[in-house]
Amino acid sequence: MFRVSKVGSHRLARSGAVGCLALSFVLLAGCGGGGARVSGKVTAGGKPVTGGTLVFTPVAGGEIPPASVTIGADGSYSSDKVPTGKNKLIYNAPPAEHPKDYKPKPSEPAPMSPFARMVPKTPEVDVKSGSSTLDVEIGYPGK
Repeated sequence: MFRVSKVGSHRLARSGAVGCLALSFVLLAGCGGGGARVSGKVTAGGKPVTGGTLVFTPVAGGEIPPASVTIGADGSYSSDKVPTGKNKLIYNAPPAEHPKDYKPKPSEPAPMSPFARMVPKTPEVDVKSGSSTLDVEIGYPGK
């Protein structure tokens, strides 16, 4: 049978508490300061994009996660979690839907979003700390 003395159990409990506290600091440090606040409008041909997401991916890589930001129906977006520094900018088009009264055949594919295959005309942006406005124009590659 194994027996732990009272002195040993207090030492074990204290070292466990210290270990948990140290792990908490490491996890919090890994979360960073939340990033920069960036907002703006996404347009295509000068007209607001009606949905989708923008993804800000740090060029430097490392352990800084990308930030995915939802674009509103009016083309606006806002986030306070965008990584600072150089970021690759990716646009993901929203899924398209059939018109309300239309009944598609079972084998008929879903329609394509009017913004499908569009990319940001400025594929890389430099995000400064603090708060900034970044309007994004998207279009077809090579145009």
